[in-house]
Amino acid sequence: MKSVLVISGHPNLKNSLSNKTILEKISAQLPQADIRKLDELYPDYKFDIKAEQAALEKADIIVFQFPMNWYGVPGLLKLYIDKVMEHGWAYGSQGTALEGKKFIASVTTGVPEAGFTPEGFVGHTVEELMFPLAKFAEMAKMDCKKIFSISGMMYVPGITTDAQKAALVDKAEKQADDIVACVKSL
Repeated sequence: MKSVLVISGHPNLKNSLSNKTILEKISAQLPQADIRKLDELYPDYKFDIKAEQAALEKADIIVFQFPMNWYGVPGLLKLYIDKVMEHGWAYGSQGTALEGKKFIASVTTGVPEAGFTPEGFVGHTVEELMFPLAKFAEMAKMDCKKIFSISGMMYVPGITTDAQKAALVDKAEKQADDIVACVKSL
């Protein structure tokens, strides 16, 4: 099996239902995967750049798992990209450390799926909004295999019913199954 690195970009994973569920299911199905939870590793947002670059260099397949925040990646993941993916290392004329690696993104949103249509609340698809992430992968010469997304994943303790919570967990587990199937096909 190829080396798999999963970067969790959720800024507060312990309070997440869907992202936590996805990561737990991936961990169970791909126990050899290195899952790096940025919020736990770097609560101060001060990355060990060399350690992160070493983890990325070892990986054949890189997965970013995160919730959509304001129509993009959360600040923690954005800062990770800004700091770790240095010019001359990840991209640029001398930056080829990630070249040829397979890249998968998995995004969760609170907005219902119907909102991510040209006629919907957001007016754009998730894939359109993830253009900067796909472009980053292209600049780093990675092979962007898929951007998985699930919408309508809003969970509010005390308001979300048990039946609604169970449905959200089912959707998140299905997303994890799809990610794992994609990883295993590479």
